[in-house]
Amino acid sequence: MLKNIVFDMGNVLLVYNPYQACLRYARDPEKARLLLDAIFETPQWWELIDGGVLTDVEYIPNAQSRLETPELRQLAAQVLTDWYLDGLYPMPGMETVVESLLAQGYRLFLLSNVGHSFHDFAYKMPYLRRFEGVVLSCEERVRKPDPVIFRRLCARYGLTPAQTLFVDDLPANVEGARQAGWQGHCFDHGDPARLLAAIDALAAR
Repeated sequence: MLKNIVFDMGNVLLVYNPYQACLRYARDPEKARLLLDAIFETPQWWELIDGGVLTDVEYIPNAQSRLETPELRQLAAQVLTDWYLDGLYPMPGMETVVESLLAQGYRLFLLSNVGHSFHDFAYKMPYLRRFEGVVLSCEERVRKPDPVIFRRLCARYGLTPAQTLFVDDLPANVEGARQAGWQGHCFDHGDPARLLAAIDALAAR
């Protein structure tokens, strides 16, 4: 029996689009793209930020080292002070999904690869106060798809893996959950209604 739903955050509960923050400061699409590549679209972001090694501000010199001009390096520092203001915003339809699942009696949790700035933008998901638990990679120092982080969430909150569904937009992360004995669903962020239908189908098994 399905009892627990664990959500990823980026491109599931929130749309992740840091290019918007880069464009806000650069005011030029080409410069914004250079900033995006140097700051966010690099393994350094996932390893150091999501891995909890550095805060966003501590990461500034690392990002600047991949930029060629003083102007871009200054812009990178500005972006990293508040990129999440317009780089993350609520996924349309997901608040309704959450409310529906809560009304059906599911226990809800968040499991996200995310940096320490999570606590500055968690207000964008007001329903989190009704979730029973939140597990963040930056605090655990382990990231999805490593099955360790899935097992840790189960142990912390007393969940049975086979009764737990993980919803993520990345197939590799869904596979990590399955390796830990969970059920998994790869989320199409264009269709929250399809997610509810998939959950209903799993619950009916």
